[in-house]
Amino acid sequence: MKTLQIDKEKFRTDYMSVLQHHAYLSDTQNLWGDIGRAAGKSTHIIAPRLVRIVNDLPRAPILLMCSTYVSLLDNILPAILSYMNKHYVRGYHFEYQKKPPKFFKQPYRDVSDWRRTISFPNGAYVRFGSMDRPESVLGSDFVHVITDELLRIKESEFIERVIPTLRADRSLFGHSPYFGGITGFSSTPNLENDHDWWLAQEENMDKELIDKIMDVALRVDHAKYYSSESESEKERKKHQRFAKKWSKILREKRKGATTYLKGSSFSNILILGTDYIRQQIAGSKSNLEKVLLSIFGIRPNAVKEMFFGKFNNSHIYTDSYKYNHIDVVNQEMEFVKSSRDLKYGNAEKPILAGFDPGHFMSIVFAQEKTQGSKETLRVLKNMYVTHPQQHFELAAKINDYFQYHSRKKIYLYYDRAANQCKRIYRNNQSGRTDARILKRELEAHGWRVELMDLGRETIFHYLHYTILNILFGEHDQRTPKMAICQNECEELISSIRHSPLKRKDGRIQLDKKSEDELDLEDQAFWSTQIATAFMYLLYGLYEKHLPANAIDYEDYSGL
Repeated sequence: MKTLQIDKEKFRTDYMSVLQHHAYLSDTQNLWGDIGRAAGKSTHIIAPRLVRIVNDLPRAPILLMCSTYVSLLDNILPAILSYMNKHYVRGYHFEYQKKPPKFFKQPYRDVSDWRRTISFPNGAYVRFGSMDRPESVLGSDFVHVITDELLRIKESEFIERVIPTLRADRSLFGHSPYFGGITGFSSTPNLENDHDWWLAQEENMDKELIDKIMDVALRVDHAKYYSSESESEKERKKHQRFAKKWSKILREKRKGATTYLKGSSFSNILILGTDYIRQQIAGSKSNLEKVLLSIFGIRPNAVKEMFFGKFNNSHIYTDSYKYNHIDVVNQEMEFVKSSRDLKYGNAEKPILAGFDPGHFMSIVFAQEKTQGSKETLRVLKNMYVTHPQQHFELAAKINDYFQYHSRKKIYLYYDRAANQCKRIYRNNQSGRTDARILKRELEAHGWRVELMDLGRETIFHYLHYTILNILFGEHDQRTPKMAICQNECEELISSIRHSPLKRKDGRIQLDKKSEDELDLEDQAFWSTQIATAFMYLLYGLYEKHLPANAIDYEDYSGL
């Protein structure tokens, strides 16, 4: 086939990044991707592909899903709706979370509840689902599945729950290359609890075939859509014949084919600009791991020796939410999470909190629950604010999230520093220590706060290390099981993974240099900050489980 000669005067200049270009031209039955942030994944790849699927499959049901329904409402849907509202008119070209207008065609199967859908005039519709709501897809059949955040989905659950739903009527929809296909994306896996099974889809791509498909697709687009007044009728008919012939061949070649996209922020460099990349690198110059992950899409290495040495994936739970109150976002397309969505939160019990003050101010919330003879500490949520935001803003965030908590009582655990009277607070009406200021700010919202560490002496690192080994080692039957929420404590889990152990003069210490070296905006995921707040909570609650002959620090030379 000869090199394609394009008349530039026939084109309107619309920018597409390399990844977006590949997704559009290949457009195979299966489209998988490992794509970094700011690459236009949701608004420029997933959303346009969804529209193409809808146009090719009138009256067909399509599944849009995510790891949790909360994440779907909070992260995925807003991006898709943003694209739809930018290019189309709601109520005419599409409808959302309500029964569509009468002029919309009926889907091939009746829909009893339109609240969890996006519908289209040709009768196609998108149904919302999630891995943590199996009933959302139970007994359903779809022509295509679109899913994001694959790093949060187990391969076994995807195979058991999602694949069986791809069973819509082949006699009605089997003509389409999208039929029975999967559009699956995620950012690059980072932590050990991230799932990476979907990366193997790259092996299913026939690169030579995909290159040929994209080459032909570009020529077909040119023949279909671009003509000029100077062209003769003969030339137009020639283009039409070419487009008709090769469009049919394209559809056949796209069936059963897989495209795998791998891209970093650089894939969208013409839109982001080199200044964006420079700013990201400069802003994270002391955080090589963040640069590798977010800019270059390279998975970082885990901390070789963690201070939380016995922490592992068994201490993480993923069934985070109950859906008594969550349905879909409101008419303004907003969704606000709150504690009443938490599956294991008890609104009638007090909240336990670990607090770490400073320019990066963090807090971790938990509750204890006894099941049978075994007690479990459920870590429900972490929060943080950074300078110039401090106690006032943190208290407001706490109150907003826990606004439906009926027992407004918090037991606050912290370190010696939070008890220190600081000169900068000498004229503060709420108090002169971090602990007392946060207490007063929360009380202004109607909470009762019990300060649990008044008079607290320094907690040496080896004592923290000892109690962490006892709790996460799970050898002492008297200690509770540790259970940390993956979806609401993502920063805490990352902070634990990035909390290195170091030895100085034979003594075990927590290496906290990340708190000094990293910018405040990077510290939530990449420093020891939030893990430290968690440590204060654990020590305050379970100091009683330390061995009776706990080593005196002055004589301590190692464990």
